[in-house]
Amino acid sequence: MGYWDIEMRYIVDVDGQLLAIDADIVDPATLLKKANQSVHQQLWLVRRGERLALHSKDHIRLLRDEVLFFETSDPSRVRMGMRLAA
Repeated sequence: MGYWDIEMRYIVDVDGQLLAIDADIVDPATLLKKANQSVHQQLWLVRRGERLALHSKDHIRLLRDEVLFFETSDPSRVRMGMRLAA
């Protein structure tokens, strides 16, 4: 079986874990479930250094030539941790 038989066309990163996905449109719960995370967690899209909060009814369109990055941590906690470390 060749890699083309698998039908996974899109790659996303959730908390550093690369995931292969076949659907071109996904919602946050689908991504969290695939990453073995609680579907009730807040998911953030990280793009160009900014974190955008995703809501449960949001849909994300995936592109074949782009890897999207997502995080489950709260950015305010990360910033506070950075301040404490400094």
